[in-house]
Amino acid sequence: MKRIFTALIFLGYFLSAAGQERIGIANSNYSSINSIFLNPSSSVDSRTLLQCNLLGVNIFAMNNQVCIPRFNVWGAAKGNVNDPKAEPKGIKGFAYFKAELNAPSIVVSNQEIGAGLFARARVEVAANNIPEDFIKMAVENKIDTMQLLDINIRNTRISEMSWVEYGANFGMMYFKHSKTLITIGGNAKYITGVNLAYGNIYRLNSKINGTQYEIYNVNAKARYNEPAWKSGKGFGFDLGFTYKKALNFVESYYANSPKSGCKYIDYQYKIGASLLDVGAVRFAQNTYKNEVSGSSTIYNFENVDFDSIMRADFNYKEEKDAPIWATLPTAFSIQGDLNLTHHFYVNATIVQGITGPRMVGVQHANSLSITPRFETRNIEFAVPLTFYRYIYPQLGAAIRFRTFVLGMDNILPLIARTNTYGGNIYFNLGFSIFKNPKCKKSRARYTPTKKNYEGYTFLSLKNKKRTIMANGQGEAPEGFSGGKRTKGSKQKKEKKRGIIRRKSQKL
Repeated sequence: MKRIFTALIFLGYFLSAAGQERIGIANSNYSSINSIFLNPSSSVDSRTLLQCNLLGVNIFAMNNQVCIPRFNVWGAAKGNVNDPKAEPKGIKGFAYFKAELNAPSIVVSNQEIGAGLFARARVEVAANNIPEDFIKMAVENKIDTMQLLDINIRNTRISEMSWVEYGANFGMMYFKHSKTLITIGGNAKYITGVNLAYGNIYRLNSKINGTQYEIYNVNAKARYNEPAWKSGKGFGFDLGFTYKKALNFVESYYANSPKSGCKYIDYQYKIGASLLDVGAVRFAQNTYKNEVSGSSTIYNFENVDFDSIMRADFNYKEEKDAPIWATLPTAFSIQGDLNLTHHFYVNATIVQGITGPRMVGVQHANSLSITPRFETRNIEFAVPLTFYRYIYPQLGAAIRFRTFVLGMDNILPLIARTNTYGGNIYFNLGFSIFKNPKCKKSRARYTPTKKNYEGYTFLSLKNKKRTIMANGQGEAPEGFSGGKRTKGSKQKKEKKRGIIRRKSQKL
């Protein structure tokens, strides 16, 4: 057990991983290859013309029941790791593990559109409502010494799913008016399923007395398949929009384009919303559907074959090779970003899983994060404070040097010895083209065009006299003064008519 937990912590820190949403870099204006997975509309109006990801890996582990006491990364590298300890931080136990491998991907942002192609492999494991006493027995190996224990479980859910997705991103500027810019976007994904394992204990009332296990009532189901490439197929999509309050007028603004001098218009603030991982995977090869209910007493349960007992003593149903539909970890997210000027920003992001507890598939973990950051074209640094499940805080850090990204959501084990319930690290390798090659260095400074929709500014002719009719706005044209004709203007008109006067002749 010690080796398992140590491995999970180390995977979280050193197998090149990511926090749940790579929250330190997910809201960057210069890393569209990461931000499209939080909000697909971020490919539009990116400050990077083209970004290509060569490799990215993402692993995240978190729970609230078991920790490694006084864990430190540098000490663990030398083999100094304490035994895992059951020290619950909440009544309802949960555990969440996520791993991603990002294949070569590309995102382009030009003029009024953004588009990209991506591929990534994903594995997600989630467990919810795990009994505290059960965890203590498993971690501390006290099953043989536990003389009396009542177990009452409702809706304990454990699920795992792995798949590969191939997707395309597209977004566009939907509305431009005055200083308001609205962008919309989406990701469409084709999914190849690899593995599914799902179990839900709706109800379990039982008692452990020594090696005797008395089950008074149980009602549970399981859905799983034998892992295999292309054992499942499915589709999914993400949708998002972003509202920006710009610092200048945007009617004639085109991102990364010579049409607007290749100059970006910064924003005062922006608000985004997105719907993530909507879809399902159909597993149809080597699948199993199991359901069990009833009551019984199991003697010497440490050395018993539970499968044979369930078939003999309980109401047991099994169905093979029947299609299983598994939902993706669907979630809803809201992002807010405030410009503090001088390249400083602060962001707040909420991610809320919306997959039902009785739906087959993996649930998304909930989180709230607040992230101040400093960003320029070449350098970016962010310090996310994330509250997993809205109550468990972790302080992280992320840094970007052009396209290279490195970050983690829990930096405390790097600098101190602390009880560690989870950890992560993430990186991206690639290259970017920030400036459109069509832009010339000598191009004149771009000044956004102002359009006045509240009134008009124009010159009108009235009673054959020039007057200014613009609600008091505008300037009199050259050669005009006080609404009277000048001598020069009359001579020009007579010359056009063919009238020639002597020098001594008066007008």
